[in-house]
Amino acid sequence: MSGVSKRKKLLVGVSGGRDSMVLLHALFELGYKNLVVCHLNHTLRGRSSDADARLVLDEAALRGLRVEHARSRTAEYSQTQKKSVELAARELRLAFFEKCSTRAKTNCLVLAHHADDQIETCLFNFLRGTGTSGLAGMKPISQRGKLVVYRPLLSIPRDQIDAFRKLRGIRFREDATNAELHHTRNKLRLRVMPILTEIMGDSYRSAILRAAEILRSEEDWMSCLTPEFSAELDCNELRAMHPALRSRTALRWLRAQGVPEAGYSETRRVLSLLDAATGPAKVSLPGNHHARRRRGVLFLEAGGE
Repeated sequence: MSGVSKRKKLLVGVSGGRDSMVLLHALFELGYKNLVVCHLNHTLRGRSSDADARLVLDEAALRGLRVEHARSRTAEYSQTQKKSVELAARELRLAFFEKCSTRAKTNCLVLAHHADDQIETCLFNFLRGTGTSGLAGMKPISQRGKLVVYRPLLSIPRDQIDAFRKLRGIRFREDATNAELHHTRNKLRLRVMPILTEIMGDSYRSAILRAAEILRSEEDWMSCLTPEFSAELDCNELRAMHPALRSRTALRWLRAQGVPEAGYSETRRVLSLLDAATGPAKVSLPGNHHARRRRGVLFLEAGGE
């Protein structure tokens, strides 16, 4: 937590698992005492989820720390919103952390993602066909809405975290779903990554982390080249751009306009509007949005026709 005052109030996301419990212990041991422990019970595992919550509350009480905790109907939200459980859980967690931020009057959130999480994320994004941003993985410090997110363990591998846990005797709860193979990320971690280790040796891990660091730097540089824009995009200006900059500008515009889950296919759809001769004049986008071309500009409409 270089550069962060030990007197600063920090939200800490604590699930009760190994990594977040180690994070909580390490921050407290390093002298960060103005901590707000944030725990969201997703109610996905019945009594096990409740036991996770009790452990987090007990550990916070032992240290005299303030706790923000809540329950969410994650499975129900997943079904009604027609989203995967993983995506639903992420959205509910972010909304919860934002509420914690308002109540605690701090926008600083500390999470327990570590080096193995980073490797898994980079591999997962590569296999999904992501761009530079996805291949760069998670940032040690990033902005999520109004939150500034810190990930102090991002360069530390899981085995070192577990060694620290054993040395300090830190209690934690094992999430049984981490061993289930019907989640894609679990298959990647439990099946694919061990095979990569067998073929390439452990060196592939540091190679991925090194590549992610390089790509994060290049992603930051390329982001600076993306021009400022208003609610409308000028078609002629877009056509004059290099294709890579054109795509980056369209994607950033979609996200700025609040189009949910905007990515490669949504960007391609919007850029198809630039072909005035054979392309469409209107395309549909997630969240009941539509992008239109009229009088040489692109603009968004929400809902309706």
